[in-house]
Amino acid sequence: MQIKEGVNIRGLNIKMRAVLMAADGIWQNFGQELVVTAGLDGKHSKWSLHYYGMAVDLRSRYFSDATKQIAADTLQEELGGDYDVVSHATHIHVEYDPDR
Repeated sequence: MQIKEGVNIRGLNIKMRAVLMAADGIWQNFGQELVVTAGLDGKHSKWSLHYYGMAVDLRSRYFSDATKQIAADTLQEELGGDYDVVSHATHIHVEYDPDR
């Protein structure tokens, strides 16, 4: 696993450890190295969980659309309902949000 230069993961909630561990294995199964592209840094929506250490963005540009969706679905299945996994055009966003 790599952390993109400038990305801040200090202060991530402990619940995000499961995300990083699961995603790392899934990305390896697809022959790619996991790259975290956002943590507590960057510009996000006003109420984003990134600012609370409860969200990360994961690089997906090396996946085809179909593979990216399989990776996102697999990650969602492994993490369960307390996590939201959203496939965006440029990345996969994952947040810990048990109240949704």
